[in-house]
Amino acid sequence: MSLPMPSSVAAALSAAGRCRVGVLAAQAVFTVAGMLLVVLHVDRRWGPINPATAMLSDYAWCPGWWMWDAALALIATGSAVVLAVLYRRRVLMGWPAVSAMAAWCLSVSAVAVFSKDPQGGAVTPTGKAHLYATAVSCVSLPMAGWLLGRRHRHEPRWRRSAAWSRRLALATIPFFLPFIVPFIANVLLGGHLPTVATGLVERMMAALELALLVVLARWVRPAGTEDTAPGSAGAAGALGR
Repeated sequence: MSLPMPSSVAAALSAAGRCRVGVLAAQAVFTVAGMLLVVLHVDRRWGPINPATAMLSDYAWCPGWWMWDAALALIATGSAVVLAVLYRRRVLMGWPAVSAMAAWCLSVSAVAVFSKDPQGGAVTPTGKAHLYATAVSCVSLPMAGWLLGRRHRHEPRWRRSAAWSRRLALATIPFFLPFIVPFIANVLLGGHLPTVATGLVERMMAALELALLVVLARWVRPAGTEDTAPGSAGAAGALGR
């Protein structure tokens, strides 16, 4: 005769199940977003621009603009799921890491909502909002990945994911600095330093950030298999008995 499962253990198992569902949903969302971006790059009917020179945001002015907006919306949604699960399982902790991940989710959403100004056109409030959101998105996700990896770098169950999180976060720096440094200088000094108008550089940065999102989603898998919160040992013991 099987013994009834304690309510606390049942709740922990239920939470773990929701985490696993969240992981699958986030991974599916990132996959669809990646497919949309690939279509924009390979099908000139939807994205008739040169990927080596044009910026990613230029897809907002192409026939496939809806794919660009949908990809950003999916990435923001999947990122929010990862943030919620890692925070709930107490893997993503500390206000700097949580704030950085939240800033990423919000800034990616803002990039989708506020389109960039057309090349050579007048500067508009919408274009400025897009520019600021883009700057935040460049820095926030690598910061969240590096902080998360640094916090758990010595824990055996997280060591591999922590190492990849730090590596990918650091690898993005050479690609976003050419955009961020002139942006900050122009904001603080009121100058007009030119930014790097090379789409290939931006696309390399975007590819690394997407890879970092995949790694962050993989953090959720071990986080969802057992409770990482204080007192989880007691739950594990109850399961063993």
